[in-house]
Amino acid sequence: MQDIKIDKFMSDCNTFEFFLYNCKKINLRIMKKIVMFLIAGSLFASMLISGSCQKDEEIKAKISVKYLADTTQVVPFANVRISKYDVNVEGTCNVFGVFEHIFRDEMILDVRAWELDSLGEEVMYGETTIRLQKGKLITKSVYIN
Repeated sequence: MQDIKIDKFMSDCNTFEFFLYNCKKINLRIMKKIVMFLIAGSLFASMLISGSCQKDEEIKAKISVKYLADTTQVVPFANVRISKYDVNVEGTCNVFGVFEHIFRDEMILDVRAWELDSLGEEVMYGETTIRLQKGKLITKSVYIN
C-alpha cells in the first residue's frame, strides 16, 4: 500500500514538474516575442524621432505685376525673370498677373518684369529686389511703366 502512495506521489511530482517545465517554455516564448516587439518598436520610434530625414523648408516667392499708372490694374501674361549670379528663373504670369516659384535657399534676388507688344517688342518694364526667407511666403509687386 505504501508503494502505491509513493508511486502516485512520484507521478504527481513528475506531472507537476512537467507542468512547470512547459510553463517556463511557454513563458520564455512569450517573453522573447515581447522583447522582440519592444526592440522593433523602439527602433521604429527612434527612426521617426531622428532628425536625419528632416524636410527642407521651402521658400515660396509670389510676384505680382501691376501698371505704375494704375496700381490696381494687374498685367496678365507679363514676363518675369528672377535672377542673381547663378540663379535664373524666368516665366510668365497667369491671367491674374501673378508669377510663383519655389526656392530652397535664402537669398536676395533681382526681379525684372516686362510686357511685350504684338510684334514681340518690349514696351514696358519694371524692376525690384526680393529677399527670400526660409519657411515664408514672400510676396512682392513689380510696377511696370
